[in-house]
Amino acid sequence: MTRLQDSQITQILPEYLSEKASVQALSFALNRAVRKLIGYCGNIGVFSAIDVAADSVLDMLALELNVPYYDDSLKTETKREMVKNMFNWHMTAGTPAAVEDLVSSVFGQGEIHEWFEYGGEPYTFRIITNADAAIESIKEFEKLIERVKNIRSHIDEVIFIREQQARMYVSVVNIARMRTRVGWEAWHGDI
Repeated sequence: MTRLQDSQITQILPEYLSEKASVQALSFALNRAVRKLIGYCGNIGVFSAIDVAADSVLDMLALELNVPYYDDSLKTETKREMVKNMFNWHMTAGTPAAVEDLVSSVFGQGEIHEWFEYGGEPYTFRIITNADAAIESIKEFEKLIERVKNIRSHIDEVIFIREQQARMYVSVVNIARMRTRVGWEAWHGDI
């Protein structure tokens, strides 16, 4: 049995066609193209297994694919998201969309507001997120943002929104005082 990568179109053509130089050249070119395509198909398994890949595999993939904002000290889930978003980040580098994608990958949820949307100084932006982050991860995140954003823009602030459920007890007291004045003299007291 002939394997696909070893096949030639001249093997299935009649003899009078397969002897022509142009047909042999076409057969050779098609064989090379098929081999290249089969080589690319071998990489499909790597991309389909990102969700189960170990940290060391993710680190190697990020290095090989030149993931722009990757840091090997991040959490495993964050690394996976960054490797998955690599193609999009290469296309949108330096735009607010790239910063927003990075915020979503690292924190899970977040929005970018540019200076003209909230009345800030020109070429500044702020990030609003509801993520629960430690101080160390915020410092790492700031380093990543510096590599993602365009050079002229600067972070104005990062706002962390927290929602908490609490019971509030309210009591209302109504106090009424009455004073009566008799006479025409000027009143100088407080009410």
